[in-house]
Amino acid sequence: MATSFPLYAILLRAIGPVTHKLMSMAQWREASEAVGFIAPETLANTGNMIAEFEGTTAEAGEAMTGVLRHFGLSDNVVPILRKSGQLKKLLRANPIADAAQNRPAQTSVYFFAAPQPDFTWLNAYEGPEATHIIEKHLVVDFTRDVAQSGRLIRLIDKQSGLNTSRNWNTTRKLAERCIARSKE
Repeated sequence: MATSFPLYAILLRAIGPVTHKLMSMAQWREASEAVGFIAPETLANTGNMIAEFEGTTAEAGEAMTGVLRHFGLSDNVVPILRKSGQLKKLLRANPIADAAQNRPAQTSVYFFAAPQPDFTWLNAYEGPEATHIIEKHLVVDFTRDVAQSGRLIRLIDKQSGLNTSRNWNTTRKLAERCIARSKE
């Protein structure tokens, strides 16, 4: 059965071992369903959910923020939502095909909370990393261990605003799950 309401990928920023003590993925799914998310499913244990929601993206974001605060999670834990079509476009664009195949763990997609993040600073950035802009997403091929790119990561946070990132494998899995679910 095809989805009848918009299908969203909900990506939590600042999720980790400390937040898991306050909210398990099972609890997150249950609480999300209670506020109107339809058939929520999580991917891995890292704050990734796919669910339908009858309402706008802004309304879905507000509902999800309420869920997170209910568990006592701080304002630092923020839901960043994308409609399934946006993930499908990222997957199809695949601007880093070689890196996605050979270094998926060193390749990240940055998802921003702002409707239009500022990427102009990238014109002056010189580093070993390869960057690509796909709509309002920044795809980075770190070309090496991500931990060696602290300067770029700090610049992304400072210059482009509130964000969360997922490696290419996770982004691909989320997009593929959205595609499959849209066809169910």
